[in-house]
Amino acid sequence: MKTVYFVRHGESENNAARRYNSFDTPLSSKGIEQAHTIAERCAKLPIELIYASTMPRSRQTAEIIARKVPVALEESGHFKERITASRILGKDRHDPEVKAIVEQNWEHFHDPKWRFEDGENFQDLKDRALAGLELLASRPEQHILVVSHGFFTLIIAATVIFGNDLSSQECAHIIGGLDDLENTAISIIKQHTKVRRFSGRSQWLLRVWNDHAHLG
Repeated sequence: MKTVYFVRHGESENNAARRYNSFDTPLSSKGIEQAHTIAERCAKLPIELIYASTMPRSRQTAEIIARKVPVALEESGHFKERITASRILGKDRHDPEVKAIVEQNWEHFHDPKWRFEDGENFQDLKDRALAGLELLASRPEQHILVVSHGFFTLIIAATVIFGNDLSSQECAHIIGGLDDLENTAISIIKQHTKVRRFSGRSQWLLRVWNDHAHLG
């Protein structure tokens, strides 16, 4: 069975300041330390390929891991973080305008025709997750590390569980029912090939979620 290790990037400067991450947000000093810590753990895994999202905080984390795991490192936009709206990126999470936009996004989460400005809706996220999983399934490597982001990895988990049939209602339940990922937490999915009772909708299994024991 193919194994994919999803790692959330290390703490970013905007994470530390409680601001919405902008496209170019780098890691904080703590995030760099966290990346070195998860790199030591990843060095013990049989990783054959590393993917990073196209956002710098993910790429930085992946590059630090790659120093300990000297395999090919590639970027993919499939694994970037959800875009709520460019207008709020880099702004304080408690800003009234920011809170209002975030609330609108949740209110319209089940509406496939609604987007706030250039933000992504549920269908955009599901399509990206399915494309990302298809990319991973197509690779010949059996052990792949993906450095992604907190919210988008929740979408991956929901898609792993429900497959192509994932609905916005099911996705919302998964988002509400799983812990938020810690920075550099590791989650593991496996691709299965045999027929499993009651699991005809997905070729993947969620094996581990939000393991951050390496952070102490």
